[in-house]
Amino acid sequence: MRFLVLAAALLASTAVFAGFEPEVVFTVKPVYPKTLTTTQGHARISLKIHNDGSVSDVKALNATKPAFGEAAVGAAKQWRFKPWTVSAERPAVVEARNDMLFSPEPISREGVQLNFTEVKFQSCRDLSEEVSQFRREHATRPLSAMKSFAITRVAVMLPAFSGKTTYADGLVLADQLENLLPEIVRQCQANPTATYADYLPHSLKQYR
Repeated sequence: MRFLVLAAALLASTAVFAGFEPEVVFTVKPVYPKTLTTTQGHARISLKIHNDGSVSDVKALNATKPAFGEAAVGAAKQWRFKPWTVSAERPAVVEARNDMLFSPEPISREGVQLNFTEVKFQSCRDLSEEVSQFRREHATRPLSAMKSFAITRVAVMLPAFSGKTTYADGLVLADQLENLLPEIVRQCQANPTATYADYLPHSLKQYR
């Protein structure tokens, strides 16, 4: 079984201070959890990068599986960056975020596109049922961790991972999706004969 973890553009999600981004000198990719042999998912982490090149306060913000979050955090704790001199333009600590995709097989654009097409054209009735089941089983998890929404997030981020758009642009779309989820759920519940795609903004209906 081949495993793939994408942690592309590691610092592109960095909260830039006056245009400054620390330079990566050493990274470790997370290990695909042995207990999840057929599961695809993602994890989003936050971390602080210090001017001596070290990292601290690495946390999993959300993950489709707890094991993915643990793997992402474990890897990020080993990352190192090129030290820098603190100045008005270069703070002593920079806060960053990073998304990682986990897959038991290499992730193909065609496969993601097919999954996204199936998901976005499902009926609002089906989506609402999925939301209800997700909330019963995972009451404390964010909506972005639900399968249909996680697939959508992967789809809108894929161009960034493949280099067709910037990682920052991908994060803008992913954040836009996350902010819209409660309203999309509300609209679908009110209009069960509509489709999920009816309530996705044009910028999220396709990825380039």
